[in-house]
Amino acid sequence: MDTIRGTDAIAMAETVSKTGGDFIISFFPFSRKKPVSGKVGMKTYGHCTCRKPLPRDKFDIDGKHFFLFMDGDDKPKTCYRVLIRFIAFSTDGYKLKRVIWYE
Repeated sequence: MDTIRGTDAIAMAETVSKTGGDFIISFFPFSRKKPVSGKVGMKTYGHCTCRKPLPRDKFDIDGKHFFLFMDGDDKPKTCYRVLIRFIAFSTDGYKLKRVIWYE
């Protein structure tokens, strides 16, 4: 399986979104306000595009830690950047890449 650095994955997702493409993203969900007990599974969303912050988006920590995107149903989604584990882009045929944050 191919790998990609986390910062490169974010930059590529933004570039692909600007050119009209989309991406598939898999990450572990986490909320500081609504902790979940028990086992947490990975979430996967397809046909996503990057988005700008919405007026109702309020972050209790610095916003640079979040990745903002629209899912395939045009619903706004947010995740912690460092919890992104896999990403695939339409520009390379949705070939799955493992995201590496710390080397």
